[in-house]
Amino acid sequence: MDDREMTIAEHLEELRRRLAVMLAAVAVAFGAGFFYARPVVDWLVARSPLGRVVVTGVTEAFYGLIKVDVVMALVASSPVILYEIAAFVFPGLTEAEKRLVRWVAVPGLLLFLGGMAFGFFVFVPVVLHVMLAFTGQRIVPLWTLNSYLSFLIVLTVPFGVVVEMPLVTGVLAALGILEPKVLARYRRWAVLVAFLIAAILAPPDALSMLLMALPIYAVYELSYLVARLMFRPALGEPEWLED
Repeated sequence: MDDREMTIAEHLEELRRRLAVMLAAVAVAFGAGFFYARPVVDWLVARSPLGRVVVTGVTEAFYGLIKVDVVMALVASSPVILYEIAAFVFPGLTEAEKRLVRWVAVPGLLLFLGGMAFGFFVFVPVVLHVMLAFTGQRIVPLWTLNSYLSFLIVLTVPFGVVVEMPLVTGVLAALGILEPKVLARYRRWAVLVAFLIAAILAPPDALSMLLMALPIYAVYELSYLVARLMFRPALGEPEWLED
């Protein structure tokens, strides 16, 4: 790209083009994914402890497929979205900052996917079995497709976001922006926030909230350790970004 300074109008035009590419990538992934949404939904339902769900409305099955397709489209198009965002901001970055983006882009995406996988394969099954334990001989569990899919999304996507924290804190510490003592100072608040997040997202029972809050706080402690390892008191380019 040309190194000359761009006008505000040129920046806005480039932003419009970048957004159009990102929306097109999501649309293409959404269209292609619609043919796979039904097998994915069947697989998700088969993994539930009940092995089946019900629909209570005429359009519930259709909107369930759309909901799953949207999530798949966003995940599948995320490399294009990240690339377009990076290409838009790159001209305004220093060489060190450009190398930093290259270092963290792929690990960040892998961490997000890994966090979602942890939420789905580890956390969700535990919570589902705990919830079934509250039923009884006279209480028959009958889950709707919409509530089940919403439950899966709410309990998997947040884990993908939370596990990004060690990477973000490591980068900020390496640049001398975030000091480890700041994380140590707010450790008690981190415990409170972890339980608040769990209270909002997890099912309304103490065990499920505890099972969700503990991994969130564990990520905070891991972020603190990463910050201690990466912190550079002096401003400047971290050694691991030097040529």
